[in-house]
Amino acid sequence: MNIGSLAALAVSVLVVPLLFTLVDMAGSLRAHSARRTYDPPTTEEDFEVLVPIYGNVRYLENVPYLRDYGRRVLLCTTTSETPEFDAQLETIAAANGFRIFRGEVPRPSEGRSGKRQTGGTIRDRVVRDALETVRAPWVVCIDADTITTRPLGELVGALAARRLDLASIRLVPSNTEKVLGRIQVHEYRLAMQLRRVVPWLVSGACHAARTEVHRQVMRRHSLFFQGNDVELGILADSLGYRVGHVPFEVPTTVPDRVKPWLRQRLAWAGGEVRLFIVNARLARRHPLMWAYGAAAFLLAPVRWITAVDLARDLPCTLSILVLAVVTFLYLALAFYVHWQKRDATLWLMPLYGALSSLVITPLGLLWYIKMGASDHNWGIIRLAGRHRNSRPGAQSDSAVETTRS
Repeated sequence: MNIGSLAALAVSVLVVPLLFTLVDMAGSLRAHSARRTYDPPTTEEDFEVLVPIYGNVRYLENVPYLRDYGRRVLLCTTTSETPEFDAQLETIAAANGFRIFRGEVPRPSEGRSGKRQTGGTIRDRVVRDALETVRAPWVVCIDADTITTRPLGELVGALAARRLDLASIRLVPSNTEKVLGRIQVHEYRLAMQLRRVVPWLVSGACHAARTEVHRQVMRRHSLFFQGNDVELGILADSLGYRVGHVPFEVPTTVPDRVKPWLRQRLAWAGGEVRLFIVNARLARRHPLMWAYGAAAFLLAPVRWITAVDLARDLPCTLSILVLAVVTFLYLALAFYVHWQKRDATLWLMPLYGALSSLVITPLGLLWYIKMGASDHNWGIIRLAGRHRNSRPGAQSDSAVETTRS
């Protein structure tokens, strides 16, 4: 092996994986000195809850949870649902005191297969249009299958007390019976701790905001589904709004079988290509975060070239030694970060990370092209538009809200 190959080997096999791990640890190290407990503030009850639901009523799994919020709940759907869907949603709304918002959304074929949609513009269109009807000063957007262990009034109260305009929360995997689910507990813990450093990594499953801020941001939103939540935070931060993190834990169900997990991660990888590569011009505001996100994709070919060189040019024993060193370093850092929450699945983290970086990440480009071409939307984030203090726009002419007593 020549000097150039050895240098490439040292960079991509040893330095880069270690660097990625250290970057992932940044949130954990920052959070180590921060307050770990959630001290509920005075609750704020003047808010509305937006719940996107379309395609199939069976996706509305959190009705018992939402019941406590009654008329503050606005079920956000479209005007092109089936009569059966409309009848079922009307029944649920009437029984629980919910309201229904219906927005006009072009749907040539989406939502008719009975499968949960992982693309398209439906969700963000109905949320954007529904926001024009909200009159409460605060709004919480929550998925139809998400619940919280603490009252939403505490979350909104935390925003009010800290004078935040938008806040990310902490997602905690709730289904930990299977190995794949337990691995994601560690993965999510790092991601949530990182939000202490970059709070604009908002979660679509649940987030809260000042209504006018959410409204202004969604008017600028690209409506690209994958990465739509992070785009919300990016836009709010770039427009000068106060974006923060509230350690309000929200249980979430993660895919614990290989096929659903793979489908989700490929879609996520496509969304990351959209955010970190296609919209790289936004890096000037958060250069380190963008450099990390872009490097994951740009260095993917180097990793594969290195892996081939490692197998082809080095003796078997030396190849095994190099892999052993990388694995040891990865495990050492993983156990350091997760020591208080450690379990046996930490031993699988190097393999999990390798699968993500060598297989899932490179395929993200193909998934982005697939999603962009399918929806005729490439997810370009544009900051041009009215200033944040501009007068709120009029209610959308295509919007219809149905109230329930």
